[in-house]
Amino acid sequence: MHLSQLITRISPKLPLLPEPSIPKALMVDTAALAPAPNPANPTTLYLDQHGFSLNEIRFSFTTDINVLSVLIEIGAVLISATKVQSFQNPLALTAIAADFDIILQAAASELDAPLILLDLSGQHIIAATSSTVDAHSPVGRFLAAQEPALDPNQFYQHMYLTNPNESPTPLLLTPIAYQSEPLGYLAIVTTTPLTARQTRLLPAFARVITCASIRDKVIVNSLSQRDRLVSLLLTEQQDSTFKQQFENQGAILPTNMVLIKCEPTANQSLATLKARLTYLMIPMFTQVLITIHHHACLALVTISLPEYNQPNFVTQLTTIATRGKCRLIVSNFYRHANDTSAAYQVCNRAARLKNDVKPVLFCSDVFFDLMLTQVSNRDNILPFFIDSSLKVLTDYDQANHTELVATLRAYLLATCNLTATAETLFIHPNTLRKRMQHITHLTGLNLKDAKTCFKLAASLEVSRYLMVNHLNR
Repeated sequence: MHLSQLITRISPKLPLLPEPSIPKALMVDTAALAPAPNPANPTTLYLDQHGFSLNEIRFSFTTDINVLSVLIEIGAVLISATKVQSFQNPLALTAIAADFDIILQAAASELDAPLILLDLSGQHIIAATSSTVDAHSPVGRFLAAQEPALDPNQFYQHMYLTNPNESPTPLLLTPIAYQSEPLGYLAIVTTTPLTARQTRLLPAFARVITCASIRDKVIVNSLSQRDRLVSLLLTEQQDSTFKQQFENQGAILPTNMVLIKCEPTANQSLATLKARLTYLMIPMFTQVLITIHHHACLALVTISLPEYNQPNFVTQLTTIATRGKCRLIVSNFYRHANDTSAAYQVCNRAARLKNDVKPVLFCSDVFFDLMLTQVSNRDNILPFFIDSSLKVLTDYDQANHTELVATLRAYLLATCNLTATAETLFIHPNTLRKRMQHITHLTGLNLKDAKTCFKLAASLEVSRYLMVNHLNR
């Protein structure tokens, strides 16, 4: 193809500076993501962050650009869909009868680069076409030791090229999915300059390789063994072999964790939910193990106590719940893996509460409700758990159209801080002081006493529980 034709077709999508004069006879056969060597191939176009060059002609971008996206655009022009199909068809025919390893090797030979198959975490190598890039290689060890860098929001993006912080050797990854459910990544190990041909053929080959991996259970087997680790903690008493069993699956027996019960809110199966949560959660946390246990989707998340108590954790979980179309019930933070069974029981009980349906529910936020559910409602004794002072204030509000109970609730929520309470209620501090004095006059309570405030807060929680569960009649 003439370079002028190529520039004309790609320039609407790229921020190019005004093009220099291009000799009509100048042709381009391929493009590479690499600095131009010396001497350069006269028919190869070489890209870098600031532009591309062919022989002595240089094109520059007006701004820095994602060079991989440029290479993909050029590849779409240089290599037609018909030509891609002509490479894909022989691989598909081979896949009819050949073993998975043969198919992967055939694809690697056609791409002229090693290939590796990664699970959804981007850390664990399931299969590789060369021992130089397998799980025991520098690349494999590096990936296993890193926190996942892949962005779950970009999972279905066409390509992803790792940077030097993510892999000692650059990797060009494309996601693999079966029936729209994510399975993992197929990666080219870019030991040589990455070419437009490789960017065009990799996603086409990935479709064939995906079907072969499903047929031969290459990916399913790899993931199911890690799934079993959570079931191990839920069903068996922890012993000295647990640590080794985790290590055998490339995992670490956690010492800081939460268990999360994941309930679908859309019309999706638990298997579909599990797949979605895998690619959403894994990049966000140090370690995530997800399984389906007793008709429930469960995630065991390794997280430190400071991280658990940070607002960012809630933000992350809300994002996961929204994008995964599910509700998350989060256990208390715990440090001993053999407490996982207890965490599971607490999550189940919290899920049955008639609280407001929120996308993320922390069991620690409903501990009062969980305790109250253990009291038999048939005895009708729960109303007697409410402090008599709160009943007096409630009756007074109803008779005089005042807001003493609301004021008391705001005061307790503000940890008994008068200034914060006044700001919350949008009233003047003097108005608040008068209300507090009125509460003391009606009840005789010392609202500066910590034990008194705890009893009142507990009474408010009981009152709310009775109302939510329609037990206050």
